[in-house]
Amino acid sequence: MYKGLVLITLLMLGAVSAYAAEPGTQIINYSGSVIEEPYWFKDSFLDIADDLQEADEAGKNLLIYFHQAGCPYCYNIVQQSFLDPQLGPFIQANFDVIALNLWGDREITLPNGEVLTEKALAVKWKVQFTPTLFFYTDKPKPSLRIDGYRSKEMLAKVIDYVMSGSEGQYLAQKVVRSEANAALYPSHRFSLLNEISQLKSSKPLAVLFEYPACADCEQLHKAVISRKDTDQLLANYTALRVDVSDQTPRSYLTNQHPITAKQWADHLGLTYFPSLVLLDEKKQERFKIDSYVQAFHFQAALEYVDQKIYQREPEFQRYINERADNLRKTEKKVVITE
Repeated sequence: MYKGLVLITLLMLGAVSAYAAEPGTQIINYSGSVIEEPYWFKDSFLDIADDLQEADEAGKNLLIYFHQAGCPYCYNIVQQSFLDPQLGPFIQANFDVIALNLWGDREITLPNGEVLTEKALAVKWKVQFTPTLFFYTDKPKPSLRIDGYRSKEMLAKVIDYVMSGSEGQYLAQKVVRSEANAALYPSHRFSLLNEISQLKSSKPLAVLFEYPACADCEQLHKAVISRKDTDQLLANYTALRVDVSDQTPRSYLTNQHPITAKQWADHLGLTYFPSLVLLDEKKQERFKIDSYVQAFHFQAALEYVDQKIYQREPEFQRYINERADNLRKTEKKVVITE
């Protein structure tokens, strides 16, 4: 049996939510201390072509990891995945990991010869969340990109997907689980999207992709969407939800044949559920949350699109810092993993 599947089986053994049929993501509290990288991360000269060749010669793949100081989700991926006693050694044995600073000034040479600083590369690659992971296999371009935090169980699935070379099968096909007689978590704000006419709204759209018996979906509803301050922000949107386990083909997209919800999620490049896709009044996608987040980042994303902040600030991480500073000026306590 492929050894990645054995690893996933080991990691998936654990407590199961009373409502959901899978374990939910848990975040370790972060004190703001320096996030130390594991000793086995590669000390690279930052020439990606050379790094790819060296990884290939060692029988490994290449993983580029964007992080930033003070990032609680970076702390968690280091502590819960890179340093996990099962997953950590597996990543070490199969990947050369190169850490890049979202705001860093070190120069990186891309395979096409282009030279950019870390922060310029982050802008070029549109890195909006940390951590962000770029997986390389046998090509000079990433085979998979993962924006934002994943639990170790979900990251194990991602790694299995990368190493098994599952071309032609999107990652969503592996992570969405169908549970008989299960229902989506109840929501008064999000209406189930069944037909394209529901997309015709004068408001911006917030489209939530989730599925029944999804522990992280339940957690998002309970801890974030149920909050009064979140609900007030969502009131500015037409809020719709999509059940990605629904196999019924529907006309989600104009001028195209009916597709399933999972196919639509694949079309949007979603690799995590729940995901939130935000569109402006003209139904143009402006931002999406395709990772585990809590209230601070979720609410910031809603403000970012509804208030059209993206027009003056294309880098979401800069707006995150701006928002935190503005809240502190009003003497509000800022906990970005709240």
